[in-house]
Amino acid sequence: MDLHQIEYMIAIEQEQSISRAAEKLFITQSALNQQLLKLEKELGLALFERRNRTMIPTFAGRIYLATAHQMVDMKQETYKILHEISKETAGEISVAFSPEQGARMFSSILPEFHRQYPNITFRIQEVHVKKMEQLLLQHETTIAFMSRTEHYWNPDLEYIEMKKEKLVLGLPASHPLAYLAGERSWETLPGIDLRLLRNEQFVLLSKSTRFRSMIDHAFSHAGFHPKVLFESGRTMTAVNIVKGQVAPAFFPQSYAEPNEQIVYFSLIPEETWMLCISYLKGSYLSKPEKYFMDLAIQYMNQGIHK
Repeated sequence: MDLHQIEYMIAIEQEQSISRAAEKLFITQSALNQQLLKLEKELGLALFERRNRTMIPTFAGRIYLATAHQMVDMKQETYKILHEISKETAGEISVAFSPEQGARMFSSILPEFHRQYPNITFRIQEVHVKKMEQLLLQHETTIAFMSRTEHYWNPDLEYIEMKKEKLVLGLPASHPLAYLAGERSWETLPGIDLRLLRNEQFVLLSKSTRFRSMIDHAFSHAGFHPKVLFESGRTMTAVNIVKGQVAPAFFPQSYAEPNEQIVYFSLIPEETWMLCISYLKGSYLSKPEKYFMDLAIQYMNQGIHK
């Protein structure tokens, strides 16, 4: 099996399109199509079928691609080890993190990393936790900064725990029940019974986020379905709506900070998760990758707002 040919087929599988795969590979659509036809002729089998302009692997194609992915993984692991031997003065780290909290962490630790490894570049994906897990399992990223709960984790992944965090309810400071928060609620996070807010409209994080299932569980425990003003995939949108004295919203504890416009509560019972670094089980991690992970752990230990 030709490794270039294998990478071409994987690109078609991932992009589900000859044209998009060719663009990703920086070759012409005609050249990629010829490679596919040549391989199918050599094998005597169709590897893809075309459905409504979408390339879908056939049964034979799925078998070919399963082995193809293993070969590409072996190549990547071998190259990583060779880079390690050569002290890895150059290379690339593929990393995924959340668009807000994760992006803040990345921008904070990158300067220190860059001083140590100036010739290491990054390929980043700014996505929510559910998508990070897919990227890891599909070998499209190596390291992900994500969360896991006590009840959910993927057995194919390794998790390095960094910091435990609570789900927080932010309430406009002008709300009649804001006094229940007491002083310095961003630190004390007193508990609140959601049933007290049964008649409120809420801003909720979208169903594409892992946190939404925790929010839904909290409402289920409280015994009512919330009135929803709107849903958003961006945590800062929810925070800003609370600041604007419009409606209560839920967000990670790391967003709770001194603010005269918001008071903060934890839930009863508490909803928590663990911030983690995750990667595929059995993966080889290079020295720069380990150093980058160490910097992230230090960042979390110093406080997420640093």
